[in-house]
Amino acid sequence: MSSPLMTPFLIVIGGILIGLLVRHLQRRERGRLSYARQDFLMPPEDRLFYRSLKDAIGEDYVIFGRIPIDDLITPRGHSGSDPLWDLLSDQGNHHVPFVLCRNEDLSIACAIQLIQHRGVSKGNKKQRHNLEAALKSICVAAGLPLIQLEAGPFYDRLDIQEAIAEAVRREPLFITETDGRKEPKITTLDRLDP
Repeated sequence: MSSPLMTPFLIVIGGILIGLLVRHLQRRERGRLSYARQDFLMPPEDRLFYRSLKDAIGEDYVIFGRIPIDDLITPRGHSGSDPLWDLLSDQGNHHVPFVLCRNEDLSIACAIQLIQHRGVSKGNKKQRHNLEAALKSICVAAGLPLIQLEAGPFYDRLDIQEAIAEAVRREPLFITETDGRKEPKITTLDRLDP
């Protein structure tokens, strides 16, 4: 049988043990890292365009979204830093919103960027323009076709198809002469003086 003093002693010891356990669990909970899952991979304006793009490409291409520029283009060795590459890196805009790959072999066909014009302040507009120009210059230098389309609430499937067809055209443009021959048109040579 327990003595009358033993019951209050056990209650006090039990209370201390429960308090220590609660404190230990609270410390453990505070020490955990907290994360929040994103609901969408793309912002709303990109999701809107994605649906139109998917409708426009049919089965010819596969769409990849938010691809780091480093996965598409590698700077070649050169001395010093590259101001265009640094501009993209510094602004945290080091990705391409959409990349189309050919369905048959997943080779990269072109990159697509949406240009934002409305609701941008003058300072942000200039910065955004600089980033868009930097990306365009880098893609041109690397030989990666870049389609820059104006963002909007609606997209025309035929306009998207035309832009893609023009960007991924691999063969030279042939002009049919009056005698039925097809001759390649090389515009840079046409401008040379005889």
